[in-house]
Amino acid sequence: MAKMLGTDKPAGMEKPVQYQVTFLPDKIQLAVPAGMSVLAAAAEAGVELEGPCGGKGTCGKCRVKLVEQDGEEWVRACQTPVNRDLVVEIPQAEVSVQRKSDLSRRAVLVDLASGVEKVKLKVASPSLEHQVADADRFLEALGRENVKLSLEALRALPGALRQADGLVSAVLCEDEVLAVEAGDTTERLYGLAVDIGTTTVVAALVDLGQGETLATASASNTQNIFGADVIARIEHATQKTKGLEQLQHRVLQVIRKLVTRLAAETGVKEEEIYQITAVGNTTMSHLFLAVDPANLAPSPFIPGFSRLVRLKAKELGLNTAPQAQVYVLPNIAGYVGADTVGVILATELDRKEGVNLAVDIGTNGEIVLAAHGKIWSCSTAAGPAFEGAQIEFGMRAATGAIEKVKITEDGLLQLQVIGDSEPKGICGSGLLDLVAELVRSGVIEESGRMLGAGEGDALAPALRARLSTTGSGNSFVLAEASAGRKEAVVLTQKDVRELQLAKAAMRAGIEILLSTAGLGYQDLDQVLLAGAFGNYVDKYSALAMGLLPPVPAAKIQSVGNAAGAGAQLALISRSLREHSIEVARQVVHVELSSRSDFQEKFVDALSLQQEI
Repeated sequence: MAKMLGTDKPAGMEKPVQYQVTFLPDKIQLAVPAGMSVLAAAAEAGVELEGPCGGKGTCGKCRVKLVEQDGEEWVRACQTPVNRDLVVEIPQAEVSVQRKSDLSRRAVLVDLASGVEKVKLKVASPSLEHQVADADRFLEALGRENVKLSLEALRALPGALRQADGLVSAVLCEDEVLAVEAGDTTERLYGLAVDIGTTTVVAALVDLGQGETLATASASNTQNIFGADVIARIEHATQKTKGLEQLQHRVLQVIRKLVTRLAAETGVKEEEIYQITAVGNTTMSHLFLAVDPANLAPSPFIPGFSRLVRLKAKELGLNTAPQAQVYVLPNIAGYVGADTVGVILATELDRKEGVNLAVDIGTNGEIVLAAHGKIWSCSTAAGPAFEGAQIEFGMRAATGAIEKVKITEDGLLQLQVIGDSEPKGICGSGLLDLVAELVRSGVIEESGRMLGAGEGDALAPALRARLSTTGSGNSFVLAEASAGRKEAVVLTQKDVRELQLAKAAMRAGIEILLSTAGLGYQDLDQVLLAGAFGNYVDKYSALAMGLLPPVPAAKIQSVGNAAGAGAQLALISRSLREHSIEVARQVVHVELSSRSDFQEKFVDALSLQQEI
């Protein structure tokens, strides 16, 4: 019997089962293969959702609400497979990162010459007797040799000439005309400085003519859906299909949103941004440019590039300002990047007299020591504890975050909460305060062990009442459950260990740099705390628990988002941008993983108590 064509499906050609996922409140819908996790579906949809542990199910930060006909259920997105059509409600993120964008400040005298200029020209009109091409007449009016027009400028030229009767403004960068605009727009010359942090992206809109910062804005680095630290990002970039493309797309998307926000706030047109500088750690620089970061992870931690990179925004896909020149400042080593170069530029560490230490307390823990004309640097694997990840109730500096803690002599707990609201969790500065206070009060031993329920007879009754012991270990209750919060906010024994490890890594790095330079902490003239966390941390808490060497508190100074400030300096000053190349070359990188004394210093630094 003859077989009818097309009635049998070839083996293995069955269409894979797909389900529709709807993400609220933005009502984003997409179809995904059965079995994909809700976290992965959110990443595919471009939904902002944290995943600090990289989808391993250990952090609990990716909790979402499944909205079903018969009720609602909170689940971990990374551990929940899509096995039916789902409606997923994403918790509304608080404004958590504005403080960092407010920290860029500049007190460095600079040569105000960005390398981009805008000149007014009056171009002669053509005629039957003078049939000369627009471009030729334009270049003649410009009067400069060996100058070329970009394609964008060439396309804009005919219309601009006729719109304002030959009066145009030309935007030049070195030997190239980037743009041509009708009329006299020479006062409208702008640039963008971007600090691409592992956790937060900060952008500053700058008037290149005046060197004035017009506005700053910041947002979460939405790459965090793939993990909180650089190792998780590298793994995603190298092990997942289109992983590198996804990571670059996410950071570019954040920058585009920041540009749109800044333009709306200031009245600057996006196309009037003609120059961009970017800093970030070495991994962030690679992901920004979509350069394979695979060799950063294994020893010997080799970057794909370290020199200053120049390209056009359109090559990156930053089409909000396609003609803009983009400069990515040089990296120093595999885990000490352009952000550290920015810190050095902003603080003038390479020019300061005496012995100066700069510490960027964060996930990557960069440390710089400058002494007598030499500079050393290292990076410590501090982990994301300072940023709130891997802490049970850790969160960023958002509304509801406990940011400062004091314990009175009679054991009463005094909490300062961002937004003066009910506590939802604790951010890095609050965590450091809390542990320092609990050590001082006797709730946590110098070794890091936390007392449990029924212990601490010598404690004030108010403190003893906050001690708890469950199957998962000892904890300290910061805020009881309430109508607005279903569970108590607690500090767990595991949280203390996470902070203890991060603190020990940072302190060990400081000790090794001092040892390498043949110096001791007594030789330090100044300790600079960089970054948002460094700006808000209580220096007395940092000293009490041994995060910093026991120097007089008067020597410790917060310098804000110095990396972002350095990016702004490199934006407005071509000479400083070129100086960044020399700075990166000058720094001697100390690789901690190759130091035989690192483990010893790390163990010594685990103690949570220091005499000051």
